[in-house]
Amino acid sequence: MTCLLCSTPFLESASWQKLFFLKQSDVLCHGCRAKFEKVQNNQIENEWSGTIYEGALDTVRSIYTYNDWMKHVFQQYKFQLDVELATIFAEDFKPLRNVQKLIVPIPLHPEKLQERTFSQVDQLLMAAHVPYTHVLDKTVNRSQVGKTRKDRMSSELIFSVSKSVQNQHIILVDDLYTTGTTLHHAAFVLKKAGAESVDAITLIRA
Repeated sequence: MTCLLCSTPFLESASWQKLFFLKQSDVLCHGCRAKFEKVQNNQIENEWSGTIYEGALDTVRSIYTYNDWMKHVFQQYKFQLDVELATIFAEDFKPLRNVQKLIVPIPLHPEKLQERTFSQVDQLLMAAHVPYTHVLDKTVNRSQVGKTRKDRMSSELIFSVSKSVQNQHIILVDDLYTTGTTLHHAAFVLKKAGAESVDAITLIRA
């Protein structure tokens, strides 16, 4: 096989999981795979206490840290439109196949989707063959980059709910967790629309 990132040929070790198709073959060599760092502590300071978003998001878990290697790969995936890189993280999202909850990806604004040509979050789920449902529309097309934490927390709602979520247990999926604004805004409108619970998982924690 040839590594998807460094193009180095490599031999993958055999395992019974791969033999019975329980685990797909890795698309990365050991050296490239080893540069990713898993998040060890998923506890987040609750800075949303005392705001209207308190209690909206029940739990959030992130898979990888935003180290220099992840920054390099993520930039290539998100901004250089290298869609195939989503397969790198397929195994990380596969457990969502067995979850009896509604999997909801965080959407792009339609203008941003047209600009990027694909949704990076949708592609992560598709690479892992995880069924998902869009129930959110992004209504504001403004970047959060450069805003202070206080500005982000006090900004207007950026989502609306497009389908019934009454009594649903939902898992939101996003690519990057920074201040948590995106996920808290999404969880807030979902709870207001009748969702029973809203948890979240992100690929990266910045």
